[in-house]
Amino acid sequence: MFWFDKENSLTMFVDIRDEKHKLCDGRSLNIHPDIVVDFTNIPFSDESFKLVVFDPPHLLKAGENSWLAKLFFFKKEFKQSILSLTY
Repeated sequence: MFWFDKENSLTMFVDIRDEKHKLCDGRSLNIHPDIVVDFTNIPFSDESFKLVVFDPPHLLKAGENSWLAKLFFFKKEFKQSILSLTY
C-alpha cells in the first residue's frame, strides 16, 4: 500500500510474498512484487539505490486471518528481526 502505482518503472516493489487473497467483503487483495525476497537477504550490493523505503509491519495486534494481517504480512517474529538490524 505504500506505493499507489506499483507498475512505475522508476521503482522496484520488493516483498517476501507473491499471493492473492479474497477478502470477506468480496474484494481482492493482490500482492505481486517485482522481486520476491526477504528483507534480511536482499540481493543488491551496497549503494545500488539512491533511496530505499523500508516500511515494516507496524501492527501490534491483528487477527491471523484479518485483512490487515494479510495486507501487511503481520508476523510476531518481525519485531525481533527488525530490532536485530539496529544492533
